[in-house]
Amino acid sequence: MRKNHWNFGMLEAGSDDMFKKVTLYTNKLDEVKGFYEYQLGFRIVEEDESSFMLAIGESQLVFRESERPAFYHFAFNIPGNQFTLAKGWAKSRVELNRQEGMDEIYYANFDADAFYFQDPAGNIVEFLGRRNTDKMGDFTVDSLLNISEVSITTPHVAEVGKQIEEMEIPVRGNKGIDPGSLNFLGQGAAFIILVAPKRTWYFSKKKSEVHPLSIELTDGRKIDIDEDGHFGTAVPENPLSDGLEDMEFSGVAMLKNDEVWAIAKGMADRANVRPNAVDTRFGIASGSKIFTAVAIAQLVEEGKLAFDDLLSELLPEDFPEFPVTVHQLLTHTSGIPDYFDETAMEDYEELWQQHPMYKMRSTRDFLPLFKDKPMVFAPGEKLQYNNAGFIALGLIVEKLTGKSFADAIGERIFQRAGMERSGYFQLDRLPAETANGYIDEGSTWRTNQYAIPVKGGADGGAYVTAADMAVFWEQLMNFSLLAKETAQKLLTAHASDGKTHYGYGVWIEKDGESIRKYHVMGYDPGVSFHSGFYPADGSILTVLSNESAGAHDVIKMIEQVKSK
Repeated sequence: MRKNHWNFGMLEAGSDDMFKKVTLYTNKLDEVKGFYEYQLGFRIVEEDESSFMLAIGESQLVFRESERPAFYHFAFNIPGNQFTLAKGWAKSRVELNRQEGMDEIYYANFDADAFYFQDPAGNIVEFLGRRNTDKMGDFTVDSLLNISEVSITTPHVAEVGKQIEEMEIPVRGNKGIDPGSLNFLGQGAAFIILVAPKRTWYFSKKKSEVHPLSIELTDGRKIDIDEDGHFGTAVPENPLSDGLEDMEFSGVAMLKNDEVWAIAKGMADRANVRPNAVDTRFGIASGSKIFTAVAIAQLVEEGKLAFDDLLSELLPEDFPEFPVTVHQLLTHTSGIPDYFDETAMEDYEELWQQHPMYKMRSTRDFLPLFKDKPMVFAPGEKLQYNNAGFIALGLIVEKLTGKSFADAIGERIFQRAGMERSGYFQLDRLPAETANGYIDEGSTWRTNQYAIPVKGGADGGAYVTAADMAVFWEQLMNFSLLAKETAQKLLTAHASDGKTHYGYGVWIEKDGESIRKYHVMGYDPGVSFHSGFYPADGSILTVLSNESAGAHDVIKMIEQVKSK
């Protein structure tokens, strides 16, 4: 069983499901994307320069760019008890199609109510309220159950119908395929509608036209229709998308170079069956240390601080016994005690047995965990990853800016860089479109709400989107966040253990003497994250996951494909 499969009674996947993915074509890609994403609020779960994919409950709808106009008819299943709510939701966003003065109809043969509207490409979109299916609550895009119907228009109705029947998809009724009628192939609440050209669609004045499309069934088989209405040759799927499916990945991956490719998999909210989207916010744990480093470097540029200043002099009331430099704190070479020593402790959750995580809401809340412990090694002696060092840096930021750490980073980095959806959010007050973190317990899952600090800070815990991370790298590399000389200092390898190299808040991977990539990463219970900038081609790769592992394997897979 896949980890992201859940049983929800009447909404459980069953024999009524047929469509996994449907691919349609349009010459109005940007208009159609804007309509579904912004006007209707649908979630985009994959996109590149020539296509985008929408989450339709358990199904996916892809629009791919083409040169010629095209329109189709397709339908979405919705809970029958939410039909009136769904109709009101739709009428506030689009004009409903009418027929004989009515804007809805009841189909007794299917025990379903329906309403229709058109999108900017002229597609006839149908919402079908299945009266045998209920769901509690108000209607939202998360109420969509799956793709219900897809119409294939072809002058070869008998031929295509026979080929579909040979795939063991039955014709509804006892008359067989009739080229002069609408032919429903399928069962329950999922059908392929086979129709000849020039037939007027219900609730529309548009006549059916022949256009290519692709249908992937839930069992993996495909139906591909070419421009002439014949069965065509299947177009190979994106190997990255297939790889993520095999890995049962939950999160978002984005690769940005000359073009942008992004994909979302899994659930942001498992209990409410809300899928991850390409613009979903994710926690990034220690990946946000680079934001602390940039803020410190900005204060150095402003003359308020120097990299060789001593912590014991900057914050004598808190750290009188830690004569370590800002440079050493930034490079994990300070030797101060850590509140979570990753070389000695395996389970981050152990920390909160003695220090409740719900009390960890500010930078100073971490002080009792390490400030009175002795130094671990002499300053500058070696590279040893240290979270407490960045807590100390956060306190310096607060003292010199007069603001809370979260507000300082929000103003100096997120706002300045244009990272509009990023921030330090409380676990008990997460904003909309934020993924919950999940911890795998074998046969079940639990959220990370009691496993990490309730609010992140200087050593980690920011929430970002993949697009915002791309913006951050771009702004850092074009010297908008820091002057060129300071940025280069931040990106210089100041510390090494022989295998890995570290700058200020950033890991540096070398290939001989050249830099292969600058990258940041973070792991917490329910969080795994990698993001990197590749100087050879200027590309940016980010993987965000709301599970405790997975980002590293996805990065390696995409890097392998990228290098070919």
